[in-house]
Amino acid sequence: LENPKGIKWESISGLKNRGFVEFEPTSDDSCVMKLKMSIIMPYVLVSLFQGMPSVVQEFLQNKLLKWSLEMFRDAVKADLALERGDIELGDALFGAVEGRANALEEALK
Repeated sequence: LENPKGIKWESISGLKNRGFVEFEPTSDDSCVMKLKMSIIMPYVLVSLFQGMPSVVQEFLQNKLLKWSLEMFRDAVKADLALERGDIELGDALFGAVEGRANALEEALK
């Protein structure tokens, strides 16, 4: 693609999520990133959240979002590393993302 504006995704492992991120240039070397993301909460968390105070729910939801965004960031970094020809770094980052996603998925079963 020439000059793409964004990335659309749907998870295939870990915490189920999907979304779209759009990059709007603000100068030659910077941009504003707009993110829309939906997280499909596992049943175990939905039932767990029902009895919790809202402050605890918000904390846990923010943690899950943070972990998902960190995995997305690392997947993008891995892809960029592979594009530059840094196979070792790209593979290491993808391996780390996969490991965290699998651990999160197991914890939420």
